[in-house]
Amino acid sequence: MEDLEKKPQTILIVDDEEIITYSLSMHLSLSTDLNIITSNDPVSALKIVENNDIDLIISDYLMPNMNGIEFLLEVKKTKEDVTMILLTGYADKENVIKAVNQVGVYYYIEKPWDNDNLIKVVYNGLEKALLIKQLKKKILELESSKNEINKLYNILQKDYKVQVESIENVMVSLAYIIEAKDKYTVGHTQRVSEYAVKLAQKIGLERDRIEKLRMAGLIHDIGKIGVPEIILNKPGKLTECEFELVKNHTVIGGNICRPLVNFSDLYDMIRHHHEKLNGSGYPDGLKGEEISIEARILSVADVFDALYSDRPYRSKLPLEKVIEILKEEADKDNLDIKLVNTFINMVNNDEIQV
Repeated sequence: MEDLEKKPQTILIVDDEEIITYSLSMHLSLSTDLNIITSNDPVSALKIVENNDIDLIISDYLMPNMNGIEFLLEVKKTKEDVTMILLTGYADKENVIKAVNQVGVYYYIEKPWDNDNLIKVVYNGLEKALLIKQLKKKILELESSKNEINKLYNILQKDYKVQVESIENVMVSLAYIIEAKDKYTVGHTQRVSEYAVKLAQKIGLERDRIEKLRMAGLIHDIGKIGVPEIILNKPGKLTECEFELVKNHTVIGGNICRPLVNFSDLYDMIRHHHEKLNGSGYPDGLKGEEISIEARILSVADVFDALYSDRPYRSKLPLEKVIEILKEEADKDNLDIKLVNTFINMVNNDEIQV
C-alpha cells in the first residue's frame, strides 16, 4: 500500500465563479501538499475527470449547463469511487440534502465556508478515498497472485474435481484463513456455527437447512479477507470510512460463495447476517420476513459471541450484561425476539455451553 500513500492526491474544484475556484485553490495550495485542478464549467470538468486520476471533487451546486447534482451523477458513471463534496448556498440547502443519498455525496459545505473546517473535511474525504483505493488494490492482489482468494478457490476446485477433501475440511480451511487475519476472532466462527446449529435444532428447522447453516456459520465472515488487517485489529473506535469498509465484508463474502455450486445456498445467510428486522441493518436494509430464518439465527449467534468475546476496543462483557443487551436489541426490533428468548433460555438451562 505504500505507493498509494506516497502518491500525491488530486482535488478537482468546479465552480462557475472564478473567484470561488481561485480562493479555494489558493487556500488549499498554501495549506496542503495536494494537487489542485480547477474548472469553471461542469462540461469541461467532465473531460478533466475522464483524463485524470481524481481523488476528490469539490463542486458548486448552482452552475450553468448542469447543476452540481447533475455533474456529480455524470462523474459517478465512470468514476464511482471519487469522493464528492458539494458547495451550497443557504437557499439551496433543502434540495441538496434531499439529493445527497441519490448521488452519494460525502459532505456538503455551506457558503461562506470556514477554511479550517474545509481543510478537515477535505482530509477526511481523502482518507476515505485512500482507504477505498487500498481495499481495491488488496482485492486485485488477492485475485491476481498467490493470495488468499486464489488459495481458497484452488482448494475448492481441487475438492470438486478429485474429491480428495471433504466439504468439512474446506470449511475449516476457510475459518482458519479468516482467523489468521483477525487475531480477535480466534474461535469465533466455530462458536457462532455451534450456537446457530443448536438454536436451529431447538426451533425445529429441517436437517438439511441446519447443515447449511452450520457451514454458513463457519464462513460467515469470509468477506473480511477483503478488509485491511490494520482496520480489523484497530484498538480504537473505527472512523465512518473504516466502518463502511468493514460493513462491506457481507457483500464480499456473499460474492465469494455465490458462483460456487456447493456454496451458493449459503449466499443469503452470509450476505444478510447483519440485517435487522427494523430495516436498519446492512447491506440491503431488509425488514422482517424479508430476512431468512437462517440469517436471523446466525445474527443472534454472531451478536452473542461478539459481546461475550474480547475485541480490539474492549474486553468481553459479563454474561448477565450480554443477555441484557440481547433483550434490548430484540426490543428495538434489531433481532428476532422469539429467537433471542429461545437462545437465552437455552443458555440459562445449559443447553448451550458458553
